[in-house]
Amino acid sequence: MLINYFSKEEGWEDAERVIEKGVVTLELAVIETANALWKKVLRGEMSEEDAITIVGDLKRGDVIKLEDQGAYLEGAFGIAVRRQIPIYDSLFISLAKVRGLKLVTCDVKQGEVAVEEGVEVLII
Repeated sequence: MLINYFSKEEGWEDAERVIEKGVVTLELAVIETANALWKKVLRGEMSEEDAITIVGDLKRGDVIKLEDQGAYLEGAFGIAVRRQIPIYDSLFISLAKVRGLKLVTCDVKQGEVAVEEGVEVLII
C-alpha cells in the first residue's frame, strides 16, 4: 500500500485516504518500501533523491506510526506455519489481529489469510 501511495500507482488515492485517517505499521514496511523504491530508481522511474526523502520521512514515523515487529513475531510465526505464507506477510496480519485493527493491503492472498485469522481487511 505504501509504495502505491508514494509512487502514485493504481489505488494511490485509496491509500491516501487510509493514511490520512491514521495508520500503524511495522518497521518492516519501511524496509519493504525502500526496496520497492530502490527498484524504481534503478529502472529510472524515480530519482534517488526523491526515494531517499520518502524513506527518511517514513523512518521518522511522523505520518505513519511504526511498531517494532519483534512484539508480533511469535504470533506471526504461528500464522505463517498454519496458513503457509511468508513470515513477512504474517507479521502484518499478527499486528492487525493483536491490536484489533483492519489490515489494509494490496495483496489479495494476504488479505484472504487475514480474514481466515479473523482480521477485517481492506484491499486497495
